[in-house]
Formats: sequence, C-alpha cells, structure tokens
Amino acid sequence: MLVQPLAGNLKELLDTVGEGMIYRHCYTTPDIELAYAELVASGVQPEDENGHPLSLEDLQSPNGKRIIWLPKRFGHFSLEILEEKALGAFIEEAFASR
Repeated sequence: MLVQPLAGNLKELLDTVGEGMIYRHCYTTPDIELAYAELVASGVQPEDENGHPLSLEDLQSPNGKRIIWLPKRFGHFSLEILEEKALGAFIEEAFASR
C-alpha cells in the first residue's frame, strides 16, 4: 500500500526519513493464536503497535483486527502478522464503494 500522510506520526516519520521508505510489511495467518504461540515458543515476544509486550488476550489493533507486531530490529521498519479473515474484510471494505 502506498501512502502519503498529511498529518500525524507517519507524516513526521516521512519528513524525517524521506520519500520511498518501506514502513511496514504485513503477513497473514489463518490462525493468529497458533502464530502467537509459535513465536513465543521460539523466543520472540510479540508486541503491540507501540512496541510493548503483547499478551495473547490483547491481539486487537486499534481498528479491532487481530494483529501481532514483531520487535522492530531495523529502525522504523515494522513486520506484522494479521489474521487472514481480517485482511479479507479490509479488502472488501476498501473496494465496497467502487
């Protein structure tokens, strides 16, 4: 997804880092609870969007979708794991008005 933020933290980041940056990469999973368990079992602590430890009970993003963020290890670049059905709903909503 290409974005051009007009305000907020993404605009500030874009102004600082410059155009053409990759900010986020998202993968999907059919079973987000299993993905969470596999991450924890392999020694990775899932996080929320602000970089705080994420518990299994708190897999909700601000828009209500179930999502996991992986620890940021490459500057501002963010890896996410989104529940597959949430991505389908997002796509349907995005193209519903067309």
